[in-house]
Amino acid sequence: MKPIDLFPYEPYPEQLEFMRDAGPVLLEGGILVAEACNGFGKTACALASSLSTGRKIIYATRTHEQVRQVLNEIQQINKKAGTEFSATALASRQNLCLNNVCKRLPLSEAIEACRILRKTHRCPYRTDITNLDLPLPSVLSVERMIQYGKERSICPYFLSREAASESTVVVAPYQYIFNENIRVKVGLSIGGKVLIFDEAHNADKIGQEVLSDSLSERGLNNAVKELELIEYSPDFLERLLDHLNKETSSVPSLKSGSNFFSDLEKALGESISSIINLYAPIVDEIREYKISEGRVPVCYLNGILNFLLLVESGERESYVAIYRISRFGMKIIEYRCLDPSLAIKPVIKEAHSALIMSGTLSPMEYFTEILSLSEAKCRTYSAIAKPENIRTYVDTLVSTRFKERSDEMLRIYGERVSKLVNNVPNGVLIFFPQREMMKRALDVWLRNGFIKKGRNGLFLFGKKIFEEGESARENACIVNEYKKAARTKEGAILLAVFRGRNSEGSNFPYEEARGIFNIGLPYADYKDPVVKAQIKYLNKRKPKLGNLWYAMDAFRAANQALGRGIRHRDDWCHFFLMDKRYVFHRRFISRWILINGIEKIHP
Repeated sequence: MKPIDLFPYEPYPEQLEFMRDAGPVLLEGGILVAEACNGFGKTACALASSLSTGRKIIYATRTHEQVRQVLNEIQQINKKAGTEFSATALASRQNLCLNNVCKRLPLSEAIEACRILRKTHRCPYRTDITNLDLPLPSVLSVERMIQYGKERSICPYFLSREAASESTVVVAPYQYIFNENIRVKVGLSIGGKVLIFDEAHNADKIGQEVLSDSLSERGLNNAVKELELIEYSPDFLERLLDHLNKETSSVPSLKSGSNFFSDLEKALGESISSIINLYAPIVDEIREYKISEGRVPVCYLNGILNFLLLVESGERESYVAIYRISRFGMKIIEYRCLDPSLAIKPVIKEAHSALIMSGTLSPMEYFTEILSLSEAKCRTYSAIAKPENIRTYVDTLVSTRFKERSDEMLRIYGERVSKLVNNVPNGVLIFFPQREMMKRALDVWLRNGFIKKGRNGLFLFGKKIFEEGESARENACIVNEYKKAARTKEGAILLAVFRGRNSEGSNFPYEEARGIFNIGLPYADYKDPVVKAQIKYLNKRKPKLGNLWYAMDAFRAANQALGRGIRHRDDWCHFFLMDKRYVFHRRFISRWILINGIEKIHP
């Protein structure tokens, strides 16, 4: 069947263009990098295109909400095309496990604790389900698997693994795709399949995180106690603690991966590999001892050995070690991967073909270069909204550049934003580079009379102001109240932070966002040693690539914030780019934002 035969809705021209590009590339074993804005219908387009190849599909997602959306679109495809494509959410133990002991552990620890609990017959849920005759639906959601598990005392996690082995589409977290050890343990094979990376603008960072690790004095101290429990010598851990204390100060320090490896072996007094081989068999002994004592079978020694294994086996020229004190006052070593292609390239090479998509991948030539995907085909698509419904403005009189930050600059921001907000109906989103700046701006705007105090809150030109919540639960309540207020005649304003809870993955259609203001640009802290190391590493790979990455990273977050507003063809939203740097770096702004060009805001 052709993609159009499977697409479950009446397609727009832009969606037809997407499927005409994606179908042949995925069929012929290529790589397509596609940029299409929020609300485009990328999920349905990607599924119709990949299902038409007749191959099995692995769909990588970042959030539980995206998993639900993928499964829903497959149901819609089956309904429209009369097909019976099967799909399973291969979720994490955190989402599927019914055993509270495992459920609250980190991913790697949960895998091992689960194995020990099964080995010692201390988990009440059945995991051998190969011969069970279960009336499972073709599309199996997390909620349905948990329901089956509770009703039949079956482990939903192992049910998902069994169902995934037979499913046409497997929806899995990014970490499952990029981490080879996890793929092996959950039985996720990539060879010969079509890979879809959704919301892939952070694929580079996720890949780097998967191949990075940290060592803390808390973890080392806990591992020492574990070895003392079972009467083993903790000498090597105490040597690591001495090294950590000696090298760490209030000022973060950085070493290359190669120097760190040499210094670590010198501090240990023997090879890292010999320590791993000696202590690895003890991990299960520690877990079993803790279970026998009725304790949670987390093993800190295992975390230390995993860290050492990464240092011993990784490509050291692509790593740096940072010694620093955490915000909780704890000494730590971060072993950071600087090359995202180390995680992404091998996975894509193993698959038959790949579709990498997001609303914010511009400039795509730099994005693919950083991921070492020079062979990929790149396509950018216009927004599905009518062109006249998108208007973009830029203010060249303001900036959040560090040298220009002051209360006076924030006062000017308040003056100019308040005038513009007055002409925007209903809901308005205002994004800031940091929460601290958001709070400071609120204070300055209040002192200068742009914001007024009312009986039930703060108001800007009659619109009630809401502030992004710090916790997920608090934020959900605040956003719900904001949306209700935004749909009224008076409207409302939501103050939020770039890269925060409301700038990525959230939707504010129609009256919920008639205007989006980007206050400045969210550049990463240039003084951060990891940021410096990243720029230096990429510049070494290719002149100025690191500097381009630094700018691209900031604009990617800015573009993501603007993508919150338009969800449908007849929706409309005005974008206000409140920083002169948007003019100088126009190539970093996503194409769908510039469909009508940029108008300058007059003084």
